[in-house]
Amino acid sequence: MGNKREVVALIPVREGSQRVKQKNFKPFSNEKSLLNLKIKQLQDADCFDKIYISSDSDLAKDIAHDEGASFLYRDSYMCGHEARLYEYNNYMLNTIPGDPIVAWTMTTAPLFDDYMSVVSKYLSLDVKSHDSLITVIPHNGFLVDVNAKPINCSFGHWHLLTQELRESYEITGGVYMAQKSDQLKWSYWFGPKAYLYQTSKIKSIDVDDDEDFKIAEILHSSVNK
Repeated sequence: MGNKREVVALIPVREGSQRVKQKNFKPFSNEKSLLNLKIKQLQDADCFDKIYISSDSDLAKDIAHDEGASFLYRDSYMCGHEARLYEYNNYMLNTIPGDPIVAWTMTTAPLFDDYMSVVSKYLSLDVKSHDSLITVIPHNGFLVDVNAKPINCSFGHWHLLTQELRESYEITGGVYMAQKSDQLKWSYWFGPKAYLYQTSKIKSIDVDDDEDFKIAEILHSSVNK
């Protein structure tokens, strides 16, 4: 038991949302909110030593208290739009005690709940081959830029079928996971040798705007009816 590696979940939330007003706190499907749902999913997985909520919001603090999660205060500047990604990521990491394995678990991935499987996979990884873990889904579509120029294919009589495209993956917002000290070293969620944990299209849905929110509500209601 003394060799057990500490694994914690980190949920970063803020009240300000540019696309969906009060996204993390308003009712979602039959749940109190996206934040309440995420805490419940993490608790049900029963694979984390601690569940941390990082925010400057009193609403988030109250929800953390009510749901039995730990609250980590985040400076208001680190919740705003002026701070750079590496700044507020490192700030949040530095508020976590010790040097545990940190799983970033986003409220914007309300259909993702495979945390026990993710943690088990991470703990089984060969550290020489993989330094972190991220959730992905296979990408097998044609991409073009803003000028309709092909990114991952060529147009013409040599046009490939989708199954002939080079194997590629899309990163989802399900989980980013690595040792805290490594994340601080990289100033990022994951490293150059990340393990690609494949999830399903349904569980990969990301809530970024009002339409995403409505789609996620419908899927959540359907899956959990």
